[in-house]
Amino acid sequence: MFTPGVFSNRTLYSCVIPLWVLLSVSRAALATNPFTQYAVDFPDPNFVAAGKFGANVAGAEATIVAWAEEMASHGPWSVTNKPVVAPSGDKHDYMSWAPYEWADCSKAKNTTALSLSDESKECDFVFRDGQVNPERFIIQDFQSFFNLSDAVLYNSIAAVLQNKPSSKYSQNVANFVNTWFLNADTAMNPNLNFAQMNRGPGGQTGAYTGVLDLRGFAKIASGILILRNSKNTDWTADLDSQMIAWCNKYIAWLQTAPTAQQAAHATNNHGTIYVNQLAALKLIVKDTAGAVNWTQGYFNGFFQHQVNSTGDQPEEASRTHPYHYRNFNIAGMITNARLLTYADPTAKPWNATANGATIQKTVDFLMTTDPATHDEQDIKAEIYPNIAAIASVYGDPDGKYVKFLKATGFPYADDATFLWDQPLAGGDASANSSSSPDPESSRKGGASSSGVGAVGRACFLTFILLAFGLEFW
Repeated sequence: MFTPGVFSNRTLYSCVIPLWVLLSVSRAALATNPFTQYAVDFPDPNFVAAGKFGANVAGAEATIVAWAEEMASHGPWSVTNKPVVAPSGDKHDYMSWAPYEWADCSKAKNTTALSLSDESKECDFVFRDGQVNPERFIIQDFQSFFNLSDAVLYNSIAAVLQNKPSSKYSQNVANFVNTWFLNADTAMNPNLNFAQMNRGPGGQTGAYTGVLDLRGFAKIASGILILRNSKNTDWTADLDSQMIAWCNKYIAWLQTAPTAQQAAHATNNHGTIYVNQLAALKLIVKDTAGAVNWTQGYFNGFFQHQVNSTGDQPEEASRTHPYHYRNFNIAGMITNARLLTYADPTAKPWNATANGATIQKTVDFLMTTDPATHDEQDIKAEIYPNIAAIASVYGDPDGKYVKFLKATGFPYADDATFLWDQPLAGGDASANSSSSPDPESSRKGGASSSGVGAVGRACFLTFILLAFGLEFW
């Protein structure tokens, strides 16, 4: 019996948990764990596999190991665990329900209370942007995949930290990948035909928005490449070849299915994340040229229309949760840049401009906005990993990024991302003084100063994970 995912993809960071928060969330919807889930990321597999980390990242290393073990205790995961089977009748088909659709049964001709199954077929469903229907969480495939992707990434990094050809962490990765993708009894079919499925009489099919559900593939690709590049013996040739075969089938679906093609042509965060996912898959199947083509195409195409001269993102700014969606798309931009520079070290996506604005300017703009304007103050932390990533690439000569992070009280040097967001100043030392005009060269700068160590660690390890949190959509 596999344990379904228990983590939400939204976290509320707080040193002191207000009583009203505890009272307003049901016990079933609440879990406290030393863990947070980031939207998307792609730590450079070569950098991680080399294992040459500075002494300043000791706090991040400890966090990664703690998260790896916490995630492993809840795996493995499988699409065959869900209580409701997809309309195909095949338990191996991935399925999720559209998060912002709510049942309107006023026209249903029922005389007794409808079961959930009948409601999904007989009632109309209305769209409420940004309002997540809690019924979405009945089917855990989407959350299980988020957990799987984090478990693969952090256990792969933890395996490198062990400095051994085999460890319990790399064995975890092999087990998790085999269970979700390869084992005949538990494997997912390589399609998203029923992802973010529209319900109701005219529904029962997946939507293009469902492609976002597997955005964790960038993390999975990073984890697999870390084990592959570090010559880990638990990532066997047989496992590698089977995973390549599965990914090739899924790539074919992504590049031909009508719903997937809608996502491929979306000009907002959907298009950004589609490229994240496809490029990551291309790297898994060793199609480096394909990964370069898609990510470079993003910076030459979608990116040019996503950002205005101020660094704002008009399409994300128009949503009901603009702070959240801006951050989400920026995370996708950063991930595309990381995928491209891994696939082609000569590429310069960090220098790419849209209406004169770089990725850095999108973060600078967002730092000046107040999330409370749209009642998003509880997700202010979504910008932290984006700031750290930008500072590590473009440098922080005037210390504004470190100053911002310190002012929040967030012990960023103990965060997992601090391991690969280097060089970045931490702790009480001064900010990284790198001011190279070429962020592509500053990205490869020297070691940064010491991390914050144990400062605020207990506070950092307290997260409230809300099962009815905001969706990435």
